[in-house]
Amino acid sequence: MSLISLEQYTEKQNRAISRVLDLLDRIEKRTNVHYSEKRSHERKDFRGIVWISIPDKNSAEDAEVDTIKVWSRSISQSGLSFIYPLPIRQTTIHVGVPVQGNQVTWFRSEVVRRKEVQEEHFWEYGVRFLGKVVD
Repeated sequence: MSLISLEQYTEKQNRAISRVLDLLDRIEKRTNVHYSEKRSHERKDFRGIVWISIPDKNSAEDAEVDTIKVWSRSISQSGLSFIYPLPIRQTTIHVGVPVQGNQVTWFRSEVVRRKEVQEEHFWEYGVRFLGKVVD
């Protein structure tokens, strides 16, 4: 799979980012009444950059993988939501969340939701954290 990072987005994709995030926020506000009590952990708005790494299932465990930056929309103790302009078919990925300063904490994660925002040519992904990645 060929990945593209934020720095490689087209001008059109860069303009669409805030529209996509705003649209998804509006949709969530309408549906939050139904789902908020079903969630294990409270979601917090988090419009920021996170890193994702998609391990190649056909490569060795320690094979080098591409790491890219994507925009995140919300985060909770158990997972986060991010947007990306291409479909991601793998279900197991690594997500790097910025903590203090330049530190990034990496989590093994499972993609539990994929939703295409067709009019903007983006996808929203919901991931569940499975545990911290230990070096």
